[in-house]
Amino acid sequence: MRLNELVLVVSSEYSPIPAAAASRVIPWVAELMKLSFKTVVLSSSSVAENEKLVEKSFFPTPSNKAALPIRLIQELLLGFDLGLRIFLKKNKIRLCIITSPPFFMASICAFFARLSGIAYIFDVRDRYPRVLADLEVLKLSSFLGRILQGVETSVYRGAKQVTTVTLGLFEEIKDEFPDVDVRLVRNGFDENIFHKELLGKRKNTSFTVVYHGRLGRFYDHETYLKVIDLVGKLDSEIRFLMIGDLPVEILSYHKPNLQVMPMMSLKDLSVKLASCHLGICLLRDLPAMKSAFPAKVYDYIGAGLPQLVGPEGELSMSISKIGAGVSIKKINPEKIARTIIDLKNNPDQLSAMRDQVILNRKNYGRRKIAQSYFQSIHKIL
Repeated sequence: MRLNELVLVVSSEYSPIPAAAASRVIPWVAELMKLSFKTVVLSSSSVAENEKLVEKSFFPTPSNKAALPIRLIQELLLGFDLGLRIFLKKNKIRLCIITSPPFFMASICAFFARLSGIAYIFDVRDRYPRVLADLEVLKLSSFLGRILQGVETSVYRGAKQVTTVTLGLFEEIKDEFPDVDVRLVRNGFDENIFHKELLGKRKNTSFTVVYHGRLGRFYDHETYLKVIDLVGKLDSEIRFLMIGDLPVEILSYHKPNLQVMPMMSLKDLSVKLASCHLGICLLRDLPAMKSAFPAKVYDYIGAGLPQLVGPEGELSMSISKIGAGVSIKKINPEKIARTIIDLKNNPDQLSAMRDQVILNRKNYGRRKIAQSYFQSIHKIL
């Protein structure tokens, strides 16, 4: 019976790209299929492991490197394309799951779902337009700011359920929208790829600090460059490895202690991460980042990596709570550089942190989290 009931999952990215949106929905799709629902992913990105699952848009994934007006156009085009696909399938769809950002794409898809009389779950990984205000792109009190807040309110209140990834976002949305069913569904690492055998992988000869993923507007590339430069002057044995969609400032920064690599499959990434000694994730000191917990951190946990994170917020508190790394309250390149050198010179401290990562990693498997979530919402399904 369920095999004839269609669930649409809308995401700007999908497998094999190890990006935030893809990492979020891949375990959800797997769980829906286990529950015998016919599942189709509406996406813009590369072909998935199983081509039959994905219906691709004519338009590309909005680029984080594009100027904001260009990105807005990209999101609108993608949103209307995917939204029309929802509308055309309206008589077949039982439920639509939409993950955001991109906010404009996701909001348009939510509009088409409501227009079609389809129940939808709206997944919030970053809260717009608040993020735009933090980036000083617009003021919430402006005409455009008020319109976008109205769109956000309409999308949340029209949803069957709103899900989010961090405790901070959950509490924030629940306080503002007490009439909305809000659920906390954390991210995690892929247990099928970050398997336990990786934990025994031999480390690189040189002490290696790794960053992976996009280095977009929520990260200050200048901080990373300063840290790499300072560490290089103080300890030539330490290496930095940066993997992913990186800005030109990083790609053109030629230093003997820095290696850059393009975005790769999650399987290849897992091996690279496991060969390193320390994962790093330094966010910009913005109000919206206080409740952030980037997906890359779960991959570090899956690979058994201790971490250096900052500034103060939910991410740093979570890592400190389980003893899985060092938290920097304020972003200070000199202090960060010194901390990295101290960790390299104190293998016992680093080993103790690694032990805590391994001890706690069982709580961060994303397929286990997805299974628990979908079991809890059987009434919606």
